[in-house]
Amino acid sequence: MSNHEVKKGFSRRDFLKSSAVGAVGLAAMGVLTACDSSAPAGAPVSEGNGAPVAASEGERIFGMCSTGDWLGKAPQIEATAIKEVIEKDVVVVGGGHSGLLAALGAVDEGASVAVIETQPWSSFVDLKGDGTNRSGWYGEDIGHVNSKWLIGRGFGPYNTGEIAYEFVKRTMGRCDPDLIKKYVQNSGPMLDRMMEIYASMEDRRIQEDSAVVVKKELHGKDDVTVDYSDMTQYPLSVVHHQHDEDQVYPMQVGDYKTWPCNIQFYGHQGNNIEYFNKYICYYAQEHGATWYFEHTGVVLVQDAGGHVTGVIAEDLNSPGTYKQFNARQGVVMAAGDFKGNPEMCWALLNEYMEWAERSGQTVADWQYTSTRSGTGHKMMCWAGGIMETTPRGCMGKKSGPSGPWGAGPFLQLNKKGRRFHNEAGTATASGIMFRQPQGLASFVTDKKVFQTLFKGGLDHGAPNFGWKEMADAMLEGFNSIEVGNPEGTQISGVAVAESLAYMKGTVYAANTLDELADFLGYTGDAKKTFLAEVAHYNELCRSAEGDIDYGKQKNLMIPVDEAPFYGGKSELNSKPSLGLVTLAGVVADEEFRVARAGNKEDPIKGLYTCGNCLGNRYGLEYVTPMAGNSLGMAMTHGWLAGKNAAQGI
Repeated sequence: MSNHEVKKGFSRRDFLKSSAVGAVGLAAMGVLTACDSSAPAGAPVSEGNGAPVAASEGERIFGMCSTGDWLGKAPQIEATAIKEVIEKDVVVVGGGHSGLLAALGAVDEGASVAVIETQPWSSFVDLKGDGTNRSGWYGEDIGHVNSKWLIGRGFGPYNTGEIAYEFVKRTMGRCDPDLIKKYVQNSGPMLDRMMEIYASMEDRRIQEDSAVVVKKELHGKDDVTVDYSDMTQYPLSVVHHQHDEDQVYPMQVGDYKTWPCNIQFYGHQGNNIEYFNKYICYYAQEHGATWYFEHTGVVLVQDAGGHVTGVIAEDLNSPGTYKQFNARQGVVMAAGDFKGNPEMCWALLNEYMEWAERSGQTVADWQYTSTRSGTGHKMMCWAGGIMETTPRGCMGKKSGPSGPWGAGPFLQLNKKGRRFHNEAGTATASGIMFRQPQGLASFVTDKKVFQTLFKGGLDHGAPNFGWKEMADAMLEGFNSIEVGNPEGTQISGVAVAESLAYMKGTVYAANTLDELADFLGYTGDAKKTFLAEVAHYNELCRSAEGDIDYGKQKNLMIPVDEAPFYGGKSELNSKPSLGLVTLAGVVADEEFRVARAGNKEDPIKGLYTCGNCLGNRYGLEYVTPMAGNSLGMAMTHGWLAGKNAAQGI
């Protein structure tokens, strides 16, 4: 790691001079004040630097329909508690996927960098060498477009404008098209840069990763030793694509397009991206970046003009002691989402909160184990930023009943036995599932199951034939399904974001639709409706007009009329899950500069953001024109934000 410059034993006067104004310095000097109490009704309630505050005790934050004061006041750190001042060109808060690439982007521009990271290094890499780590770089695939790696495997080049618009369409315009464009157009070059660095470290990769022991409990087999020294080669990395090698992309299913645009890292843990990312970290450290593990950002430092000049961080190994990181060029906020803060989730994820409360949940039901608690969002808001408007989303999608092969455009029926939507409309499925009767839901198909399956797109939860061994295991399991077994048969899955752990699902097979209805749990009137709905669906499939009920495209209207008949079931409910992460963030402009009070024409100088701290990317929920775009977007935006911060753009 590179050295840093340190000042020790400095006085209170030194502290006030170095921290200048900001949430700490200004408060200490009485400069930060709320708006004049004589302001007219309805006037913005904010700090002097434009930071939003609660209208009054217990009320919502100005400009947001959130409940209660989730934001609070910026902490005031005593000068005597700051034990060290560190001077760098760029300070990155957060060392996850986005922060890692922000550090890379900055060092590529010649900047010295400090990365402040809450977790220890052991959360990111397998220090024990036993394959048991579930890394701090959580996730397994990087969605990107037109990299040399993808094109070399026959996927692309694709029209970046077409892909960008698909994102915008799926968010119903609840995103910033410029941010999406920056992601789609720059994600390929970003991945190319990572590949260039990875290739340059072959000797170290062989030394560290050519004999990783993977424990039995991770995959149900005996302990095995595996070679993870080249994560760019099959089968350790694959592309999520459809079954037919001659498939033309984009696939258009239910008026939504999808592309095979990711690199998906496979392994026995299902989370082996660490064996790729750590070499980017090593490179950044060798070229001017220093990681400060087990430190957490607390508050931003600002000068008299409101410009961000640094960060104060707490040393978690010495609680109550702090370091001040001064940034000559800029601070990049990449501190992740706020899933670990239930009060903040309850206040900001408004639609999810409404569904939760109506189904009997309280904020206490949203307790998740996560180090990501929204401190980055708060720090930016205290400095004058503001959260994006509703709908503020998360990754908690509901895709409805599906088989172990993933979500395909099969006939779906609710607990009353009724069909209820266009099953090809995966982008609209989540909200529809919330609005169905709670309880049983099923999918139904017949011996033509693969005719339907191979027409499905590449959306979240869709079938993934990128890894041949996994697909073969699913097909082998399918051939073993016992027709007439009321208990069903469990077979290996082949959905997006699976792993060598072989996640499984249960399929029921019957000689008649009547028998299948029994196996799926339909009785009485629901069973009669089930049989009538299948018959009606078959009529629509054969008709010249096609699906006059819900509009499913004609080539996907495949009748369910040939034995054996197959089905699967799940339980629908209106209780939301937040999924892996929250997706709502702070408003920034197209250069990733945080916008003061949401005004992109007035960016806060010296403050940049990316990853799940950045707003206006997804709208209400995760959208997936291609797999892995959550990581891909975070990493691409981080790379660009780091470059911008280093250049002072």
